[in-house]
Amino acid sequence: MHRTRASLVTLLLLAPLLAGCGGSQAPTPAANAMVSTGAGISTATVDDATLQASAVAIANLNAAMATRYGLDGHQDGALLVVTVRDADGNALPVGDLQLTATATVLPDPPKGLQLQPIQVDGLTDYIGVFAARPPASVQFRVTAIRNGARTELTTTAELYPR
Repeated sequence: MHRTRASLVTLLLLAPLLAGCGGSQAPTPAANAMVSTGAGISTATVDDATLQASAVAIANLNAAMATRYGLDGHQDGALLVVTVRDADGNALPVGDLQLTATATVLPDPPKGLQLQPIQVDGLTDYIGVFAARPPASVQFRVTAIRNGARTELTTTAELYPR
């Protein structure tokens, strides 16, 4: 049930980007390896925890999702959402793993991105907002460390002029 809820949040965030795209099979998590699955979603595992990073242009969020994350849908930039679940699909307690993130628009160097924990239906996810002006391709890199194991995820959000 918890996996379904996390997947629903991800789908709601990415629905505008995926409209008109053909179907594809869900990615298989990789153990302690960087994985980029395209379409703004990356998945990986670290010490039996599954992480999924999703990126979307803030302008592509529907009004309900923008409100849920405390964003103005008219602002420029990209939203990064990181879900972290145990092997059974349950949320991990805040602080169970160390998450760090960077964001960049080439040719600029990466900048640290603060991730804020948020509670959605009893589950904790982490969000970060990166201000960028379209047109731009915002590249995110997330590093997770849990019990000495480490993994990295990358994902991208495309920003287009409105």
